[in-house]
Amino acid sequence: MSMKKILMAAVAVTALSAGAASAASISTATTVGGKSMTATGAVPPVLTTFDAYTIANELNVATPPTAAAVIKLAPTTTTTVGSGNYVVTFNITGGTFTTAGVTVANLAMAGTTVASTVTSVNSVNANSVAFNVNVAAGEFVTSFDLTNTLKLGSARDSVAVNGKIDTAAGAQVDGGISATKTIIDYRTGYKVAATAVDTQLTLASAYKKFTGAVTTFNIGTGLAFSENTGAVSGDRVYKDTAGAFAAPADLTAATLTLAGDISAFDPTVNAVAADALTTNVFTAAAASATLGLLQAGGVNVTLSQKLVPVAGNASAYSIAPVVTMGAGYTAPTFAAVPLGSVTLEGTNFYAAWVGDGTNGINYSIRLGNRAATAVTGITVTVLNSLNTPTATTCNVGTLPASGELLITSAALNTCFGAFGRADLRITAQAVSTTMTAKMRSVSANVVNEQSLGGGTVNASAN
Repeated sequence: MSMKKILMAAVAVTALSAGAASAASISTATTVGGKSMTATGAVPPVLTTFDAYTIANELNVATPPTAAAVIKLAPTTTTTVGSGNYVVTFNITGGTFTTAGVTVANLAMAGTTVASTVTSVNSVNANSVAFNVNVAAGEFVTSFDLTNTLKLGSARDSVAVNGKIDTAAGAQVDGGISATKTIIDYRTGYKVAATAVDTQLTLASAYKKFTGAVTTFNIGTGLAFSENTGAVSGDRVYKDTAGAFAAPADLTAATLTLAGDISAFDPTVNAVAADALTTNVFTAAAASATLGLLQAGGVNVTLSQKLVPVAGNASAYSIAPVVTMGAGYTAPTFAAVPLGSVTLEGTNFYAAWVGDGTNGINYSIRLGNRAATAVTGITVTVLNSLNTPTATTCNVGTLPASGELLITSAALNTCFGAFGRADLRITAQAVSTTMTAKMRSVSANVVNEQSLGGGTVNASAN
């Protein structure tokens, strides 16, 4: 190849590269709902990941809402679109353009004189609007501004636009179709937060009172409904297309469901008892004090000892809020919020690899009591079982004074179902060092025995 041909080829490659890199762009001066995408004083501001008008996912789009928009298609330089006849096209995905009432007045041009005009509307459909433009001799266009109403899609997809400028003859101008720009996106607008306090309560031996004579226990505080303010300062979410921010006041009602064993307690939320007909469910109706606290910063969940104390159980507690929002919004779904737990003082024994009797090996665990006082409320908890048990904790009875309690594979199978194999934790609801435990396994012609020791005192049972 001659040097001249090599140079010509290099020029051609350079020209192609320049054309691809210099396509017209959707300007950051584009506005949605009157909110500019520009970086100076804009709301929302142009950020690394949120250069768009951000709407809460909770906006109900079953009937697609609309937003006024001005979309600016800017050629790369002031001389790119000079005198001549052009077709200027705007495309949209994730939403649609309003097609009614599109006239030459929907497109404004900057950088021209009155001699340059939009001669006619070229084509209009839900996903594309095009105009025929004449640029007078000696004039040029610096931007084409489409004013239109956007209709958001019912699937909550991000709404994105691009544009292109062609000659009337169909030749591409300024690199062809511009890069697509997201102008509306969706993000979670609301959240529930909670900070647990007093995360562990210990019940004394025999389960007749709280340790230290405490009778009331707050297992959670700070449970609150709030807006999502975003990861970046100033990056807030709008609840609609009119520029209104998401706010806790949009919550109009809520139910709070407390999970956990309350057999020994009377639970309340901000001193309000559970609904009479729905155990552990608390309703926060419109204008109620509890609803106001959910909106304003925090409710308190309390466990109070029953007037006539009864035996308690180790348990973890959580609360799941289900909220209602005002018209036009779909309520978000929140995961349960962990609040705290109750542990039991007592003596624990651990038995490893105990079977449920279905594999031909039968196990029996003998608890012995050298004291003259019976131990009530012996429980067994299944840990890391091979199969999924139908229950995780079972009360297996009382250890008599100066007597024994036998726990068999058959009894475990009845309580937990066919759990296969598991480690067991046996908890005696008392502080006692006078107890012993031994495990025996019996299969065809093989008998094994293992001492489980004298117990671990004051170990946590939850």
